[in-house]
Amino acid sequence: MPMNGKYFSYLPTIPYTTFDGGVDYKVVTDVFKRVRATLEARTDKTVYYNYRVQDGEKPEHVAYNYYDNADYHWVILLMNDIRDPQWCWPMDSFTFERFIVNKYGSTETASTQVHHHETKEIKATANNDAFSVDDVILRSEMVVPSDFTFSYTGTVNGVPSSIYNFGSGACVKTVYALDYEVDQNDKRSDITLLRRSLVQEFIDNFENLVVRRR
Repeated sequence: MPMNGKYFSYLPTIPYTTFDGGVDYKVVTDVFKRVRATLEARTDKTVYYNYRVQDGEKPEHVAYNYYDNADYHWVILLMNDIRDPQWCWPMDSFTFERFIVNKYGSTETASTQVHHHETKEIKATANNDAFSVDDVILRSEMVVPSDFTFSYTGTVNGVPSSIYNFGSGACVKTVYALDYEVDQNDKRSDITLLRRSLVQEFIDNFENLVVRRR
């Protein structure tokens, strides 16, 4: 197996804190320093497999369970463009709770502290020159001021028909800090795995690429 020892000797290292929330640092290889994966075929189901990280799973766990080799954790990080395993990998429940307390003081504070305001989705309710019924005329999740308002004028055959006004209560959503952090951590749980039948071919090609770029 060519990669583990020889491969890592080609690349510089970076420190990162351990996954258990401790203060100790581990030294890991910065696989992103010199080479990045080509991800154009990311949605190809014959190449990639969608996976949801379970609570407490580390990259090493996923690599062992899926590839039967914990040392292949770097393949998972590279495939998902994860530069910092500490902050870009989903935190387990215990670590997440500690993170919230350290950042906001308490879960209660985080649940009442406003993080930002964002738009609600608004759809057209009538046909006109620009929109049909149920077309999205205001996208959701755009960050806006708390007093943001929205309006548009519908025209039919070039003639103004109706004016639609939406006050902040109708088109603005308050996002609290806890909800924001939960959502961000949850999004990190959805990753992509290279199918196991292709992993050795990928490793061989990747090693050749690293050697060629030295």
